[in-house]
Amino acid sequence: MSDVGVYLGAVKLFWCMNCGVPLLDEKCSLCGEKGVNVGISPPGDIRPAFRREIEILQKTVRCQFEVDLHYDGCVVLNKVPYLDHMDEVVVDGEIIGNLRFNIFKLSWEFLPKLAGGRAIWQQGGGKWVCADRGAAESILQGSANLLGPGVLDCDREISIGDQVIVVNSNEEVFAVGVAKKSGSEMLSREKGIAVKIREKGVLPRRKEVNRGTWNDAVKANEEILNMFEEKALSFIRNVAKNHGRPVTVAFSGGKDSLVTLLLVLKALGRNFRVLFADTGVEFPETVAYTKRLVKQLGLDLLEEKVDSNVFWKLVEEFGPPGRDYRICCKGCKLGPLTKLIKENFPNGCLTFVGQRSYESEARFREPKISVNPWVLGQIAAYPIKNWTALHVWLYIFKEGVEYNPLYEKGLSRIGCWPCPASKLSEIEMLKETHEELYKMLMSRLEKWRERYGYPEEWIRYGFWRWKRLPKGHLELARQLGVRMPVERPAGGRKITYHIERREEKNGKIMLSGRFNAPVELSRVKNIANVMGGVSMVTDAVIITCVQGEVKIFEDGKFVVSSSLEGEDEIKRRVVNVMVKALRCVGCGECVSACKKQAVLINWGMAWVLEDRCIHCSKCMEVKCTAIYANKGLSD
Repeated sequence: MSDVGVYLGAVKLFWCMNCGVPLLDEKCSLCGEKGVNVGISPPGDIRPAFRREIEILQKTVRCQFEVDLHYDGCVVLNKVPYLDHMDEVVVDGEIIGNLRFNIFKLSWEFLPKLAGGRAIWQQGGGKWVCADRGAAESILQGSANLLGPGVLDCDREISIGDQVIVVNSNEEVFAVGVAKKSGSEMLSREKGIAVKIREKGVLPRRKEVNRGTWNDAVKANEEILNMFEEKALSFIRNVAKNHGRPVTVAFSGGKDSLVTLLLVLKALGRNFRVLFADTGVEFPETVAYTKRLVKQLGLDLLEEKVDSNVFWKLVEEFGPPGRDYRICCKGCKLGPLTKLIKENFPNGCLTFVGQRSYESEARFREPKISVNPWVLGQIAAYPIKNWTALHVWLYIFKEGVEYNPLYEKGLSRIGCWPCPASKLSEIEMLKETHEELYKMLMSRLEKWRERYGYPEEWIRYGFWRWKRLPKGHLELARQLGVRMPVERPAGGRKITYHIERREEKNGKIMLSGRFNAPVELSRVKNIANVMGGVSMVTDAVIITCVQGEVKIFEDGKFVVSSSLEGEDEIKRRVVNVMVKALRCVGCGECVSACKKQAVLINWGMAWVLEDRCIHCSKCMEVKCTAIYANKGLSD
């Protein structure tokens, strides 16, 4: 039930108890002492907790345990596997618990570990259960449950399902777990499980500890940061020298692209340009921040701005994008980025990208230099591939540059605000930080919900974020008692055809069939120019090309005459022409592929200029949004 449980190598986090700061390696550069190892869970993409995240943590702890815990030092978060959002919380060198967004309750919940339970108990918090000596010994020796007869006393306000702190008769915290009975039921000491134990052990009472600032943390990690910086600078210089192409940096407004930008600036001076694709559904703060930062650094910004209607046209045509159906990336980002590169770098460019292994398994497996199959003319290089988020943030703090203000608001994703890769917690956060954008997203989703008769839970629990639901969310639907289809239909039917084939005596073949949709002949005639000569009679478009002749009729019928060798090629081209004619959304991939500038985007779709087109069909070879999305539609 996780999408982040990939082990990506050594998981490291140390803590200097002398300086009170996190360390990326064992030695503290500030005092020279060795740090203690913090046993965080993989994948280990550790990061600082920002103001809003700390507020959520404090509010959640206060709500559950009626106690205020003050965090005036460095708080580190580590994302761990869960169906939605869950972080290990590290304070003063200890994992005090997990902060997660409970997907069933749609609210935040704190699951204390022993260290967190001790802190809550020492501050006089509630939701505690006192066990007698025999029960405590039994649990420490291996028992997974505190039984009713072993309860000496407890907080009367405990409800079934509450997270609870378990103490012994000496008032020492020795376990944490989940209440299986209410407080009043526990006090009856009847048989049955009172608390299901999650973690057990004896921790000494915590003394006062040193707490440093993030500025102290930068100094404490100076040596490791310098080493990572030097490796990145050397990589950037070598790659730029060896490839000999114009250098660019892909900037998204996020932390990773910011560090990449700073590194390239330090390695190459201002001899590069910044690429920014405004998808039309970017956070307004991100757009403003990008322009402000690039201007402050004295760099040249190349921006491709997409009309926001393009995204919503994609949604209307193909359905909401999904994590497994990313039509939005094609139409709103990669296509425009390809166009931007073609217009400014006709022979291609080298682009440094802030992509890191810790973000996903796919990115972990990708080499440090690659040719982007989705962006023509671009060689991509990743100088911070092996950095954790904590490396990134400490470097930003060290350089003292402005970062996107959305991070302080608790948002960890600062790209497109309707992104299906968002967690439910982030969608709920959107309601708080950008109410109008949230309402817009909900209203669009509501139209789709009504169109297909889905229950309200389709929106409420984020099932819309997949085209084909993964196992974890199918199980979630089952537990909620909601009937949810394994795969949702997209916007309209897939463009398909049935066909009959007949071989002629002269080595020719005749194909006849029908597409499952009527056609607009003028539109087909225009797009069909990429195949060859085109003419139109009253009820059909006639295409003459190297592979043979095609007639496409207004009702969707078609007839093809071809050589045996050209059969597969002519069928493929005819299908692509039909898909482009019926489902083009103007992503621009075909424009970038045409070296004769014979394709342009007009009225939100591709048009072919007959006097320039040489019928090479290169524009049909790219993975445009219409062709890509059509493959994902239901027949």
